[in-house]
Amino acid sequence: MNSCPGPGSNLSDINNRHTTGSREMVYLPRQAFLGFSKLWEYLKALSNGLFSPSLTLFRRLFGGLLNVPHSCFSRNPISSFLSIYRPADGGFSIQSDASAGVAAISLRGVPTVPANASNNIACSLAPIAMPSLAQSGMIDLQSQLHQHSAPPVVPNVHRRRKVPFIASSVQRYGKDMKIEPSSGIESIRPVVRQYPKRHLPTDWEAHVHPEGALYFYHPGKRIFTDTNVQDFLDDLNNCADDLRALAESKNIDLTHIDLTLQLGRRPNTGERVCSYYFADRVERTIFWLHKLDTEDLFNGVRGVEDYSHIRYVIQSQYWMHCELYPNSREQESQNGLLAELREIIVHASADVITSETSLSPFGGEDLSKILDLIDHLKETTLEECSPYSICVIARFMRYFARAKFLNFCGQSCARLAADQSIYFTDDEHIVKSVISWIMELLCFGAPHAQMKELRRVWVDKNTTSPRWKDFNDKLGREWVSITIYSTVMLTVDLTFLAVPSVNADESQSVTIIAAYLATFCVIGSLVVSILLAGQNRKYGNVSADTAVVFLTRMTNSIFGEKALAILHGLPFALLMWGMIFFLVAFSSLVFQSTSVILRGIVGCGLLIIILLILWPIWSTRDYHVFSWLRERLALSE
Repeated sequence: MNSCPGPGSNLSDINNRHTTGSREMVYLPRQAFLGFSKLWEYLKALSNGLFSPSLTLFRRLFGGLLNVPHSCFSRNPISSFLSIYRPADGGFSIQSDASAGVAAISLRGVPTVPANASNNIACSLAPIAMPSLAQSGMIDLQSQLHQHSAPPVVPNVHRRRKVPFIASSVQRYGKDMKIEPSSGIESIRPVVRQYPKRHLPTDWEAHVHPEGALYFYHPGKRIFTDTNVQDFLDDLNNCADDLRALAESKNIDLTHIDLTLQLGRRPNTGERVCSYYFADRVERTIFWLHKLDTEDLFNGVRGVEDYSHIRYVIQSQYWMHCELYPNSREQESQNGLLAELREIIVHASADVITSETSLSPFGGEDLSKILDLIDHLKETTLEECSPYSICVIARFMRYFARAKFLNFCGQSCARLAADQSIYFTDDEHIVKSVISWIMELLCFGAPHAQMKELRRVWVDKNTTSPRWKDFNDKLGREWVSITIYSTVMLTVDLTFLAVPSVNADESQSVTIIAAYLATFCVIGSLVVSILLAGQNRKYGNVSADTAVVFLTRMTNSIFGEKALAILHGLPFALLMWGMIFFLVAFSSLVFQSTSVILRGIVGCGLLIIILLILWPIWSTRDYHVFSWLRERLALSE
């Protein structure tokens, strides 16, 4: 076999010789081998600039023809190639010649070996044709040659689970993103006058929120996200395509609908999820393609039963969406949004002026400032609102929509006053009532007065920012006054204990004990006042949402709101007990060291003063002990 057969030679004879039990090798002439080497180098140079799978495929194929060991390549390279890449224009294609039993792989745009090639090249390819590889079990040639006519197998890509969420759950402000302080650009090249935006994949845009946050927008598909597109482009595109396809299958027109995506993992299981919601610009609502739990949406509001009521909280979430992503809001600008907000502010201002129990989420001074802002926006905004204007308008619209939801606007049980409760309350247990009544007596009615003020602010586990601030301002002034009185009483008690006649008496006398108790009560009143005043400075000017969290924590006990009322009444109660004990100590000193006539005169004067003290207390009382006892006895029967 030192000669190469000509073009008319029988290829089957050569193949038979190659596959017989003797395993006879085929030796190539030097000229044919050099020609084949040049062809190999040519193909290798052409494939060098293309993607790596093509280069790997060529090496495996021609390496097998040159007797490279079987372990150097995979079991089924052509099958692996077909399972990853689809044949397309400008890509790979597999061609077969069934009559000759030879498989050829060509790259479009690369010249292939013509049919009338030289005999030497034909000789070098013919004796080592693919049937020998197929018979050795390396590949099933016939099956691979016919696979190019069928659609290729699409890889099973693991998709993220789609989870509905609301706009207020977008993790923009809770992110803890940090950078290395040592990293950064150390110098700027000369004559640099343009600083373009960061480079993003095709069809995606980077936007900067008026507050400074970075978010991304896809204008063609109207997709918003805070997730970095450069790191999760494929995941975002796949999730968006899946959700849009699902929406279209439900006959939803996506022309004026936004899609917001947020990629993440579940904290407990680590499952990869894609949180989403759709925003309808025409209806000013958000919606989902999966069932949504209302716990986060209602945020503790109970008794929601009508969809006309739910619409307000959905609208508040829509305005939250507009506030988070204020760009491309032409439709909102053209629908008279600024005029609508102005009408809302004017009505709220009139309500605050004429009513003490206004339901406005803002106070009178704040509403005046908001109205000035709207007038300024009206002057500067002509046809289209800028992202800055949209962010301001959407924030105010969100507050008023949320207030309508909290007050059950449009329902038969709508709250029309800030101190009006719309829920049924259970009857208080008799034991709790008795304990509360005892605490009322021990605290001189201070818990009842504090409870009355608290119920004007903390209604159905909800409050408004202006009423909460007014309530805390009143408490702050009260505790400052009590602190001054406690300081004066502490000075009086210590001065009384420094009197020689008081110290000369026995240590167990009523005078000494009462003086000590008076001092302790005054100190307790002073300390509690200072602590509550510090708490008031911390939570007195917070937002309504933070106030709700604080009040919920403070009233989370068996006595509920009464526990907070008792706590607020402690400084006054301790100060009163300090005065009473001081009066006992002073009276004891007077009655022990004077004559009988003087005792009678002092006693009559003391009795008259006590009656005068009790008179205003009894006249201004708003509770009746005997009536309350009769009602409780009647209920118990």
